[in-house]
Amino acid sequence: MHKIPVIQQKLATLLGQMLWDGFDVAGILCLRIGEKRLTINRKQQEVEFGRYSLHIGGVWRFWHHQRLVIANGDWAQPDPTGVEPSALHSFLATFWPQSLFIRSIQINPIGDVQLHLSQGYCFELLISSTNNEYWRLINNDTGEHFIVEAHDDEAAEDLD
Repeated sequence: MHKIPVIQQKLATLLGQMLWDGFDVAGILCLRIGEKRLTINRKQQEVEFGRYSLHIGGVWRFWHHQRLVIANGDWAQPDPTGVEPSALHSFLATFWPQSLFIRSIQINPIGDVQLHLSQGYCFELLISSTNNEYWRLINNDTGEHFIVEAHDDEAAEDLD
């Protein structure tokens, strides 16, 4: 995994940015963050996207005042529970037009990330495996992908 200061530096670009949408694509949580933009996709449809995208393949959760609001495991629940993949989108839509803003970021020594949001919410990305991609931050202006995965910098350290 990248060294913690590098992760902090990359995530610092999200400070003050609006978190305004979330959806699931093949088991990956995709968050839209930052200024909204419009583009035409390959199907010739107009779609919104954010300045940044955060794609999470690992464990994540939203909590508020020590109470779990929604987490990645909720999407796997059977339909009678009322939790569907659109539950996160519905949760985030309740804040519109204010939206949630990223106020601060904390990273623990093993790489778990807490994005502290406005209105007392927190979004956590948890390291839950030793051999997976955990998440990637995409700058949609430059196309840069910053990928956090297990052991991605050990080979470079071995060369030193």
